[in-house]
Amino acid sequence: MRSDNDVFKDFRQSLEGMKGRMQFLETTVPVDKQMEYFRYSETVKSDARPTSIEEQIEVLRSPDSSPKELKYALAYLAVSGDIKAYRILESYSKEHADDWTMMSLVQAKVTLESELSGEKTVFISTGLGGKGDKLRFSAFFKANWLQPFSDYQRHLIEKETAYAIERHGGETEEIKIAENYFTVLFLVSIDVNIKIMFENTISECNQYGDFIDRSFIVTNVKQFSEEDIRKELKK
Repeated sequence: MRSDNDVFKDFRQSLEGMKGRMQFLETTVPVDKQMEYFRYSETVKSDARPTSIEEQIEVLRSPDSSPKELKYALAYLAVSGDIKAYRILESYSKEHADDWTMMSLVQAKVTLESELSGEKTVFISTGLGGKGDKLRFSAFFKANWLQPFSDYQRHLIEKETAYAIERHGGETEEIKIAENYFTVLFLVSIDVNIKIMFENTISECNQYGDFIDRSFIVTNVKQFSEEDIRKELKK
């Protein structure tokens, strides 16, 4: 498996030692945009400018607010730990589902939960996001010797892959089978050993012709682009 397997293992182990509730970012937001947001929100926390929650709510409601003003208002309300601010962000996000707004909503939820419960909330985010208590991953597999899959092999891939993910408590969101490769978008708990799960799936399929390469890639950063796939097929 060529993947972030060791990173996943370290990630699982680090989470086992954490205390507090875990909150996953459910929206798919590019990692660089997430980092940009969190760096900015830290500057907002330490900003001493005279303003208030009510004033920043009005900024969101005003059609004349500039992108810069909206950016500040979203981050300010997110770190406030105020219930009204959270409700406003929740309502605003229904009409403005951009990356910045969704990040502010998640941060507002985490901040508010920590304030109300008195319990630390651990925020976990990846490029592909997650749902509930599961993270989203993308996996890439190719055919042995890049031979085209037969109809029977396609059926077997779809059946065995979905079954393996479901058996581990996960959820298959998409399986795309091309001529000689396939990709899988799925959700699974962070304590699942993805490497073993897919190695067993490949072994099961390969009993009927040894047609799937045992080397595969799994990531939680982004879905595989056409360029990524072309590069992998050339290796």
